[in-house]
Amino acid sequence: MSYRNLEVSQVPLLFPVRVIVAAGTTRTISFPDEFLGVATSLNFQNQDGANAATFRYGGEALPSMNLPASSFRTVDGTQVKLAQVVAGAAGNTIVEAQCIPIKRSAIEEVKAL
Repeated sequence: MSYRNLEVSQVPLLFPVRVIVAAGTTRTISFPDEFLGVATSLNFQNQDGANAATFRYGGEALPSMNLPASSFRTVDGTQVKLAQVVAGAAGNTIVEAQCIPIKRSAIEEVKAL
């Protein structure tokens, strides 16, 4: 397998998204369905000063991870289609992501099925 340097024009544009999960709720984020893209970098921020939040990405394949009060965790260099967040009882949890758009040909293939 050979690698080559990419020109700036060959790198797809990434777009930022932000989802706020209200205190005491659970939210599943489907990046292809909601944003027509795949997340390549994620930042989970727990805004609750007293309670932990939990998050999971990649569906059921990975276990839930604890996010202590007033902290954040990043996930970089991945391709995430699904993330689930359970916010603490007293504060929001913010999910920020950089998404790469799904190619139009991939959308058309799904429609054909």
